[in-house]
Amino acid sequence: MKNALAEEIAAGRWKAEEQLPAEDVLVQASGFSLGTVQRALRMLVDEGILVRRHGSGTFVAKQSHPLGGPFQHFRFVDDAGDGILPIYTTVLKRFIVKEAGPWDAFLDSGEIVCIDREFSINNEFSLYVRIFFCTIRFPELTSIDTAKLNGVSFKDLLFRRYRQRTASYTEQMSVQPLPAFVTQALKLPKGTVGARLDIVARDTRGDAIYVQYAYIPPNGRQLLMS
Repeated sequence: MKNALAEEIAAGRWKAEEQLPAEDVLVQASGFSLGTVQRALRMLVDEGILVRRHGSGTFVAKQSHPLGGPFQHFRFVDDAGDGILPIYTTVLKRFIVKEAGPWDAFLDSGEIVCIDREFSINNEFSLYVRIFFCTIRFPELTSIDTAKLNGVSFKDLLFRRYRQRTASYTEQMSVQPLPAFVTQALKLPKGTVGARLDIVARDTRGDAIYVQYAYIPPNGRQLLMS
């Protein structure tokens, strides 16, 4: 129930500061018990996705962009050890790539668009995530309003818009000083050493859908890799 509500919010069914239906309406629509609905709402409030206003109801939080869909990467374990911390995403910039790079070994020839995002992990620390797409394959990503990409899972977006399924991933991790553009954006000391997670997503034919680099600063959380 919690995940379903988070996905609906991320997809834009309820906008920031918009009120959710009453609990009895959610019970009737979902088929879950009142207790389950109340627990799901309470968990989303605790994660900052929803806010309760006494005497008024439950509303979508103004400042949050929770990542929709199931988490495939960046699954940091919560204090209890059996849950995943929420992720809030914000687009930092989008640009057409002018120079050659390692992504060219995976993506189709042609113009490449890069989208940089900040991933806030439970509002405790942030990752810098850079993702590359081929514009011939996904032309909409060069023109869509970047504000509409806040809180969006690209895996889900590509399936909804292009019926593009992600069949597999390759992940490689290294430890290195974080680049200057990362430390500046995340307000970290110059030369901070962190992890870089390189991800290549592929379709059922084995062709690369996107190439992603995630820069992870030092933190006290465990990252679930299974």
